[in-house]
Amino acid sequence: SVVSRPSGPTMSQLLPAMAPASQKLVVHVIQAEGLQHMNHFTGDHPYCVCEVKNLEPHATRTKAETKPVMEGDTLNPVWNETLELEPWQPGEALEFTIYDKGLIGSKTEGKAMLPSE
Repeated sequence: SVVSRPSGPTMSQLLPAMAPASQKLVVHVIQAEGLQHMNHFTGDHPYCVCEVKNLEPHATRTKAETKPVMEGDTLNPVWNETLELEPWQPGEALEFTIYDKGLIGSKTEGKAMLPSE
């Protein structure tokens, strides 16, 4: 009998052994509560930015943001939006930052870190 084997590189030779495969992470941003009134001139327009805290220090930043809440209860905003973050690797935390969008720029309202575990 004849046994044939592939002559090309094996999968373990093609993929780096140390880097886990990156994935797409889907995050549902629901709401924030108890924000401060920060923009007296144009009114508050809060939005949320979700950023992957990369394990690799030189990796490209991965982040996504909600649309600003322009009306209603802007101190307790409801976004109810789904964000996609890619690439993401198991073990990487997420940082959520709430900003208030103004005419010239955005002010930081607060931050929260969600560990990967």
